[in-house]
Amino acid sequence: MKNKALFYFFIKIFVTAILIRWLIQKIGSVSIIKNMSLCSIKTFVFAFTSLWLCYALAAWRWRYIVQKGEAGDFSFVNSARIVSIANFLNQGLPGSIGGDVYRGFALTRLGFSKSWSIQSLFLDRMFGLVFMSVMGILTLSAFDWQLIQKPEFVTLILVMLGIVCGFALFCQIDRIRLPDAVTSKIGFVCQMAAVGRQFFGAKDIVFMITGFMVMFFLYFPVYLFAIDLGYKLSLAAILFVMPVVFLLSSLPISFAGWGVRETTFITLFSLFGVPNDQALTLSVMYGLVSLFSVMPGLLIYLFAEKSNK
Repeated sequence: MKNKALFYFFIKIFVTAILIRWLIQKIGSVSIIKNMSLCSIKTFVFAFTSLWLCYALAAWRWRYIVQKGEAGDFSFVNSARIVSIANFLNQGLPGSIGGDVYRGFALTRLGFSKSWSIQSLFLDRMFGLVFMSVMGILTLSAFDWQLIQKPEFVTLILVMLGIVCGFALFCQIDRIRLPDAVTSKIGFVCQMAAVGRQFFGAKDIVFMITGFMVMFFLYFPVYLFAIDLGYKLSLAAILFVMPVVFLLSSLPISFAGWGVRETTFITLFSLFGVPNDQALTLSVMYGLVSLFSVMPGLLIYLFAEKSNK
């Protein structure tokens, strides 16, 4: 198993190196460095602040989901600590211990069942996809009809609609009459569907607003860098494109999404007339800020988590 994990890790490194090398050869490193030099310290501060707000709200959202399924001692401080470490594992050490694996393990240590730990992580991921897809769909009113009719644009819309509709159908699985043999095998899934349906009541409005705020603060640094670099890129365009960027860059084929994210930035932002070198610069700047923003998770692991063992 260790040899397979190591082999898979190096495959991801290889794919990342190939993609980045190809992009730099195609666009040129001089242009990228020149664009990056235009970013101010003030922009970096606001970008870090935006991402840290995103992480804090994401920790609150996960805690809300966990408490919806099982009663237990799970404070916001515990959730924020675990999410911070998980973010570092996902961004800083991909191919090692996955952030979601760590979150599930940490939750069981706090007394929650292994079953619910896994379900809460799945629901947290699914709600993240749903919130970012809905936000992307809501931006359509800001675009011209001719732009929306482009095949690439239609494809993005269908992807986001598919995510939303797919989750809506998922939450009804336990209500579908199925043969007992099938029901017994997907009982775990049916349980998640029943819990997922509980988040759409009027009393969950804060949860829904928080879900959209998580996505907004996650994407906002791209808008900040675009302004700093003088790019004509609207916030609506960023909110529309970034859901698909995150969906593709989360595929486990590269090192923390590097290479895949840059390729996706160039391809999708070209729909809005952003030149390749500018799109690549935005992606690199966003990737660097994302990487350094999770470093507090390493400090929490070294000084807080270790002391608890």
